[in-house]
This record gives sequence, structure tokens and C-alpha cells, in this order.
Amino acid sequence: MRFAEIIGQDEVKTRLRMAFEEGRIAHALMFLGPEGSGNLALALAFAQYVSCEHRTETDSCGQCSNCRGFANHQYPDLYYTFPFFNVGDKATTCQDWMKDWREFLQRSHYGGLDEWRDSITKDNKQLHISVYEAANIIHQLSLKSFSGRHKFQLIWMAEFLKPDTANKLLKIVEEPPEKTIFLFVASSTENLLQTILSRVQVIHIPRIQDHEIRTRLVQLGATEARSTEIAHFAHGDWNKATRLLATENPDENFAIQFQTWMRNCYKKDVIALVKWSDMMHAHSREDQKHFIQYAMDQIRQNLILNYTGDAIVRMNQGEKAFADKFAPYINDLNAEDLMDELNAAYRDISQNVYSKLVFTDLSMKVHYMLVRK
Repeated sequence: MRFAEIIGQDEVKTRLRMAFEEGRIAHALMFLGPEGSGNLALALAFAQYVSCEHRTETDSCGQCSNCRGFANHQYPDLYYTFPFFNVGDKATTCQDWMKDWREFLQRSHYGGLDEWRDSITKDNKQLHISVYEAANIIHQLSLKSFSGRHKFQLIWMAEFLKPDTANKLLKIVEEPPEKTIFLFVASSTENLLQTILSRVQVIHIPRIQDHEIRTRLVQLGATEARSTEIAHFAHGDWNKATRLLATENPDENFAIQFQTWMRNCYKKDVIALVKWSDMMHAHSREDQKHFIQYAMDQIRQNLILNYTGDAIVRMNQGEKAFADKFAPYINDLNAEDLMDELNAAYRDISQNVYSKLVFTDLSMKVHYMLVRK
């Protein structure tokens, strides 16, 4: 992965290159950014830049043997750790899932947790990073470098490090072997252990800007109008942008569903809400979760519109026309509760709870929150 392949994030790329050239790179970095921002891609591009035999001032060469190793995810001095589930009764580590992980990376460097989980299990099994993996990390980093250059330990979804696993890693994270760099990748600090966070240099990665997504989509062959529409709905998430590119009518159906749902919730039209829940039940689990994410974003945007006006809201013309009437119903009395219920529904869907009941129950709760004075 070269820096040139990453969508946007020019400021982060420059800071990483300059810090390395000036010898200011810490031995443990945390690439912290929302899903789809390119946090994993940036970690991989940085490791390739450091390892490249003929790097320039701006990027790795992409041609040397080390760069080719990165391109097919076979570079021997880059070790991967990621969430997984145990295989049988054996002491499972990431080595048991490496073939699946490389296939996941070959598809995209912007893939999220849902895509990874769905690629390895259809039963929604609980993923974790086990204490056996901690022992595996310590063993791998004790080995001599194959290339004679830096070794890297990349830990994707560092939020999955639980105390027992993290405690085994604290010493080596704090005092790694010579020329060893830890690359942690995480989406938020909410579930990160403070013991890990306090030992890393945090690289904050923002959402990708709309115009950068739009430019890349045009390069992929999309029209200007379609690229603009997708960039709006993707909200800085390249992973979502690529999904929307493959759909007939990106998120516009979600907008219509959301607006119809809110009207029926307010009126407490039970028959319509039951039919709506049946319709949502017919969608895939991923589409159900994407709709809930869209609904959360719309609640957030309507709250902003209600209190600050339309200067900073992210809405297209159709969303804005609906919000002009709907926004007054989203306020400090119900916004937090609405977000909590939507988050709970998202969690239930992720855990394979019967979605027809989830959406029916959610609809009734939303009604009482919307009429709350």
C-alpha cells in the first residue's frame, strides 16, 4: 500500500513522512480514526514507506522486493493481529486465520469489522484477541528480522484487546526489541484500555473530505452527479462509498424509509409500523444496520438544525425539505434517548436478534420520544 493509493489524508501522510525522516517516530503508534477513514491503509502505507529500499521524499517506490511483499501481504517482517474466534478446542491464534485475513486485505484496505466478521463466520460468533495471541506476538517479535530493516506488529481493532491479553503485552509495547514498531489501529477510544493508550503515540485520522471521495469516484468512472450524491451519503467513509457505488440508488431509499417511518411513528400508525417492520425484516442484516446508522445520522443532523440553523448541517435537498418540519421534534428532551435506542437496536441486529421484533419495539419507543414535550 503506497501513500499515493490512499484517498485524501494528505496532512497525515506528510506528518508521518516528516516524523520518520526526522527520527521522531515512537516505537508504538495508534492510528485512530473512524471506520472508512483509512486508518488501516495509512498504517500499512507507513510500514511500506519505512521498509522500502528506494523510497523518495514522498512515497515508497512500489517496485522493490520489499514493496512487492507488502503488495501481496507477504512481507515477512510485518506481523498481523486481528479479532478472530477459536477453532475447536485448540489454542487458536491469528496464524490460523492468516489466509482469510490476506484475502480480506486483497479486497480492500478500508474494510470494517462487519465485513471481516461476515467473511469468516455466518453464525455471528463472538470475536476476540486471545491471550494465546499475546504469547504469539511476543514469540514473533523475538525472531530476527528477515530483511535487516524494521519489524512491525500491526494490531487491527485494538479495541478488542481485553485486560488479560493487554497485560501480557505491556512490557514489550513499552520496551520492544530494537527496530520494532507497533502499529495499533482503532476506530475510537471508547473501548480502548488506558494501559495501552498511555503507551502509544496517537495519530488522529479525520473522516475523508467529500471532495476527495468525489474525485476518486470520478476516477473510477462514476459521473460527477453520482459521485457528489455518494460522497454526501458516505460522510467521509470510503468503505461506505464503495458499497454505495455498487447500488442502484445510494441511500436515497434509506431517506424515504426514514421519513416515512418518522411520520408513522409520530402518528402511532400501528398497522403501518408493523408493515414497515416486516419490510425491514426482509432486508439483509447488513442493510438493516446501515439503515440504523443512517437514522442515527439524521437524528444528529436534525438536532443540529434545530439548535444552530442550517449553516453546518449535512443534508441534501430532499433531507432538508423534510427536516425543516421535522427538526423541532428533535431536542434536548429526546435526542439522547433516541440515539441510545437506535444504538441498542443496532447492537441487537448485530447479535442476530429477530429483527421484526427489534424494529416493532423500536418504533413504539420512538413514538413516545417524538411526542415528548
